[in-house]
Amino acid sequence: MKVIKYMLFASFILVFLNCEREDDKLFSSENSFVRFFLLVDNNNNVLEFPEKNGGLVAKSTYTKDNLKTLKVPVAITTGSIENSIQVGFETEVSGLTDYTIFPVNSLSFTNEKRVDTIYIKVNENWDLSKNPQIKLTLTNSSNPSIAIGMQNESISNKELIINFTETTFSYFFNINRKEISGANQESFDFKVVFPNGFIKEDIENSSLFSAPSTFNYSIVKKPITKEDEVEFTFTLNENLPDDSSLDASLTLVDVPNYVKGINKFLDINKPIKINRSGNPVVNFYNLSNPFYRLFGEYWRYDTNDMICEWANTSVFPKPVIVTKDNPNGFLFSNNGTPNDTSDDIYHHKFRLGFVGNSAPIGTNPFSLRNLFDGASVRSPGFNLTEAIEFFPKNGNSTTEGIVNVITQRIVIISLASGIPYTVPISGTGTYKLVNSTNNLWKIELEILVDCSEINGEIVTINYILYNSNSYPDPDPINGSCPRVINL
Repeated sequence: MKVIKYMLFASFILVFLNCEREDDKLFSSENSFVRFFLLVDNNNNVLEFPEKNGGLVAKSTYTKDNLKTLKVPVAITTGSIENSIQVGFETEVSGLTDYTIFPVNSLSFTNEKRVDTIYIKVNENWDLSKNPQIKLTLTNSSNPSIAIGMQNESISNKELIINFTETTFSYFFNINRKEISGANQESFDFKVVFPNGFIKEDIENSSLFSAPSTFNYSIVKKPITKEDEVEFTFTLNENLPDDSSLDASLTLVDVPNYVKGINKFLDINKPIKINRSGNPVVNFYNLSNPFYRLFGEYWRYDTNDMICEWANTSVFPKPVIVTKDNPNGFLFSNNGTPNDTSDDIYHHKFRLGFVGNSAPIGTNPFSLRNLFDGASVRSPGFNLTEAIEFFPKNGNSTTEGIVNVITQRIVIISLASGIPYTVPISGTGTYKLVNSTNNLWKIELEILVDCSEINGEIVTINYILYNSNSYPDPDPINGSCPRVINL
């Protein structure tokens, strides 16, 4: 055992010293040289100085797969710098016509600034048939004692070649659903996200989405300050009635040279305000046990026996976090600081989410993972922060009531193709206390799953959940059952 401990300790020291040596190459006065210091992680993301990673080696080539500004660090290694050092570089560009490179051909280093940066912005959708490429070469130094590139190394890093690859430029809403209270001048911000960037001229004067006028609201686009998102502010311009449920749906429009991504819709809902009391949701989650699940059955088609039958299922339930001023919220925890309300946690009394424990991997809400064969477990539709809502009978029953699926459009992604499908879901049912002795609660739902975007079907799922894995077998249903949908 002692030998193992010593070996582990020695391994740690070796890794530590290797990282230190890499830092020494950059910052010590052991040698005097200047070089490109572009670090790239396993996801092709460029680390921006002063980010460091001792496990990464500076690149001499890089493949660009986005429209965002590429920031290329150039690092000098030398002793004390008394006078500013200027380092020249040359640029060779082929297959591109619209781009900017700054500074133009010279970098500056001082005792306080040991790293300078070259900023490269491509303002066009590149054509791979033209073999686009950018080559940067460090050429000279105002201080002759500063060598160009690392000396006695197989890779000197005095040159950097930037190639380009085929890229899909997608865009989508950062959220797909927002609930509002209906108060005049209520507002919230949302974004249209471009993960691989965009060309500003393509976007700044374009209408990115349609906005139907189901009630009086306005949407204002904020000044564009980022390369991968456009931010908007929604403002309600009237008081909406308490006894009505009103909806508005924003829909992405087609933008030339860009592809709609995961969230094509943003649904804005003002629900009916209903007087109800109690806290039924607490019977269906337990945060003290991270492995707590709801167990039950779903009605499905058995391809082996070619019959409809009940099959086991389970789902991870999670509370819906709300703000202190939410009329349906209750104080779940003060985090041990009764005199400090800033860290208080409030949960919704009537809403429950179905969310996996290891984001972005989801759980199995409404047995949708059983319905969609070939779906990615990272599909956003398998993590529903708000899944169902309870309505106590007569507004105050402590033992039974109606439960509704929170109507929303979820996204299911094909594992094989990566194609995201928008799938609207809705449904209703009942909940009740079936055994007060052991506090056994039952939820029974009929769920509509609109698979029109996949195969044109609208599927009905019969679904039962209990707050325990000990429950009675359900009776068979005289009716059809959904078959698995292959993605």
